[in-house]
Amino acid sequence: MAFLRSDAETSTEWRRMVKVAAPRMILFVITFILYFSLIGLTERRTIESTVLKCLPIVSLWIFVLLTGFELKKSNRYKQLILVGLIFSCSGDILLNYELFEAGMAGFGVAQIFYISAFGFHPVRPWFGLPLYGLGAAAVALMFNNLPTIIKICLPIYGILLLTMCWRSLARIDSAKNILRMTCGLGSVLFVISDSIIAFDKFYSPINNAQFAIMVTYYVAQFGIALSVIEQSGPAKTAKSPSSKKSQNDGVENGAEPL
Repeated sequence: MAFLRSDAETSTEWRRMVKVAAPRMILFVITFILYFSLIGLTERRTIESTVLKCLPIVSLWIFVLLTGFELKKSNRYKQLILVGLIFSCSGDILLNYELFEAGMAGFGVAQIFYISAFGFHPVRPWFGLPLYGLGAAAVALMFNNLPTIIKICLPIYGILLLTMCWRSLARIDSAKNILRMTCGLGSVLFVISDSIIAFDKFYSPINNAQFAIMVTYYVAQFGIALSVIEQSGPAKTAKSPSSKKSQNDGVENGAEPL
């Protein structure tokens, strides 16, 4: 696996990300602004608040679909991310109607699809072990305050959430791999968002919790959705003799081709 990427490759990845993402992300930006501008004018458990809450995630469905979505095996990553976003939206709806356990189940299924998208290679357990340790400590801290059913559901959901974060971080093979770095950041923000929910609800109230929850949540989903661009690059072209020579030289010197 190559851990070094040239500045030219990084610049190319930035340009490709901006070219593909920018025009398709306008709807997400609009719905993100609409949510924070108008949600205070609505009441929870109403159609209006539910629609406002779901619109940014629905806009990410559209983003994934607009990046060349096809029902092919080669598009499996995009398919799994899209289904994860759909189940996330179901969780948003259920939570907005105070159906906490059902909402947690919806997000749990979403995490399973994200985990499937990220895969388990390379393993890199040093990313996962600290996450599980922190998760266990957090659950232990609030365990006595949990309702009986949540004492069962929360650890299960926590394992799924932290596994999703671990697998996203484990995919990062270079600090210059912008898309995987963005996805990894998104997974960390997802953990932060859900941690704020848990601590605010079951341990101690947090000031402006709802604002912090939703900002980190939407940015998290944005980062995860953005990673589908990795499958949206231009068609591969035949390599020039000079590029082949450069790659062969790298292999001879013990470096893997990028």
